[in-house]
Order: sequence, then C-alpha cells, then structure tokens
Amino acid sequence: MVLYFPPFIYTFFVLLGTIITISSNSMFGMWMGLEINLMAFIPMMINSEFNKKSTEAAIKYFLIQALASAMVIFGMMTFFMFNSLFSSAASKVFMSIALCTKLGMAPFHFWFPEVLEGLTWINAMILLTWQKISPLIILSFFLLNKFILILAVSSAVLGAISGINQTSVRKILAFSSISHLGWITTIMIANSSLWVNYFLIYVMISFILCLSFWTLNLNYFSQLITMKDLSKKFMVFINLLSLGGLPPLLGFLPKWMAIYILKWKFSVLTVLIFSSLITLFFYTRLCFSTFTLHVQNNLWLIKENNKKKSIILSTLMLFSVLGILPLSLIFL
Repeated sequence: MVLYFPPFIYTFFVLLGTIITISSNSMFGMWMGLEINLMAFIPMMINSEFNKKSTEAAIKYFLIQALASAMVIFGMMTFFMFNSLFSSAASKVFMSIALCTKLGMAPFHFWFPEVLEGLTWINAMILLTWQKISPLIILSFFLLNKFILILAVSSAVLGAISGINQTSVRKILAFSSISHLGWITTIMIANSSLWVNYFLIYVMISFILCLSFWTLNLNYFSQLITMKDLSKKFMVFINLLSLGGLPPLLGFLPKWMAIYILKWKFSVLTVLIFSSLITLFFYTRLCFSTFTLHVQNNLWLIKENNKKKSIILSTLMLFSVLGILPLSLIFL
C-alpha cells in the first residue's frame, strides 16, 4: 500500500533538511541534512504529475544523489579513520567530487539537464535554487583551490558552450546554472563571502524566470514566436538577458563584483568573461529571432493570462531593470 502525503509535508522536510545541513557543527549532521532533503524532494518530483518524464527524472535524480551521498559519507569516514596528511587531502578531494556531482558542476553535469527537462516549473525552480544551498555551503568548508578552480572554469565554459544549440527553455536554464556555478565557486576560492550575494541575485532572477515560464506555459522558445503580445516577449527576454549578465541589468552586478574580486587571477577571469559572452551571444540570437520571425499557425496552445498576472510579471521585470541601481550604491 502506497501512502501519499500533502505537498506541504514534503516541502517542510526539504526546508528542514537544508536548515539542518547549514546549522550543523558536525560532518554527520551535514550528511543527515542532505539525506532528509533528498528523500523529501523525490516525492515532490513525482507527486504533482504522474507521467513518464517526471518519474524518469526522479529515478535519475535519486541514483545520482544517492551515489554522491555515499561518496560524502565515505570521505568523512576516511577523514576520521586515518589521521594523516595524505588521507586528509584524499578525503577532501573525494568529498569535493561528491558535492560537485550533487550541484551538477562539470564534468559531472550530464544528469542535470535531463532531470530538469522532466520536472514541472515549480520543481525546476526548487532544483535550480534551493537544492544548491546545502552542497555549496559544505563545499566552502572543504575547498581545494587548484582542484576546485579547474572544475569551476570547466563548468563556466561547458555550461556556456552546451547551451548554444538548445531550444528547450529548461535545458537552457540548466546549462546557465552550470555556468553560474563556475562563477560562484571561483569567488568562493578567492576567500570572499560575496559568493552568497552572487547566489542570492541568481536565485531571484531564476525565480522570476521560472514564474514567468510557468505563468505563460512556455517550454520551448518556438512558442514565443507564436506570441502576438510583444510585452510578454519583452518581459521574458529582459529577465533572460539579466540572467546572462548584460549591463546595466541586475544580473550584471554579481559579475561586476566577481571581476572586482578576481583581479588576482587575470587568466581565469578572462576565461570566465569569454564564457559569459558566449552565453549572451545565444541569448541575444534567440531574442532577435523571436522578435523578427512570425509563424501564422500556432503549433502550441499558449495560456491566456489575466491582467493581475501580467501586472505581477511586469513588476518583477522591474527588479531586473532597476534593481541594479540601489544595489550598486550599496556595493560602492
């Protein structure tokens, strides 16, 4: 007999698992929080829509996260059983690989776009934002600068290049997330707490985008071509270009902070900037084709929105357009 609980029960345990992880003062407590979060999020992935895609995504997510959690606990055991310099470094490398796998950083990122493709927009938003908090905080405790820096740079480059030929909105957000993780971990290596500010701005922009796509019922950029309302297209692409870091939008502020911090490593900063330019290239290409092309026959049904939803989306768009002004004053 299978028991199904209300969604708020699973949401509570997802929040509880993250809170346990970030507030724990022991490695075992961190691992326990990760497991509570994982076991609560799996039913959320398949509870809202019973279809093949969501079930397949839940299975893939469970297998990858269970493997990474096993690697985390193994690294902890190695750290405590063998008190030597070599075992300490080996366990840190092992745990860093496990945490990067949980985050979906390159070259352990292949599961992330496929899992995100099978989720609803609400669950996709949680996976893009909240589910990254615990691994990032644990990773900040076990930093190996050279090793993590290689993974960070490869994440920024592969995330930018892999998104070029994508038409699915979820996969583009997935590869954008991989690219942003490269920036976040690079700031983390610089021993700066500003990676938290970068992550918070990324969370806000991702939340606005996922809410927009969910409200407009968009899954592919081809659907935007069929839209006759230019204001809705404008709202989507302002936030998308903000996610790419186009100045003077809000998404440029965290990259501006990163450039200010990473002056110590000009070669790494150059690679990160070029990866960001690649991301902006295909964002602007999609924007150009969406505003210039027009298809007479609708291939998909587009959800009609009432005035209240349009007003909410327009207000959220203003955060991307005008949000950089007060935040830049604080930063300066």
